[in-house]
Amino acid sequence: MPTVVHPALITVLPLLAGALLLVARTHLADLRHALREVEAALRSLLGLPPPSGVVYAIRCPRCCRWVKPRRFDLRRMSCRSCIATLGRGRRGGGVCL
Repeated sequence: MPTVVHPALITVLPLLAGALLLVARTHLADLRHALREVEAALRSLLGLPPPSGVVYAIRCPRCCRWVKPRRFDLRRMSCRSCIATLGRGRRGGGVCL
């Protein structure tokens, strides 16, 4: 006797899998950034040179978001979204510590 799969289950399962991957990816990105910050602090403490390689993200001091280097203005020391909103950041406007 063949097993019948409900049509709603066929459409919901890929959506749930995609949502799960999205959540896991954001947590992995946060963990990766945290490990890079710890590595940078240890290298600074030990007096070692910074690791060679490419900069993948810069943390904006105004909104505390990780942005790509091309979206960060070194002269103004803020990301494009903070420049566009006059430094007010995203909604909520909390303090970056």
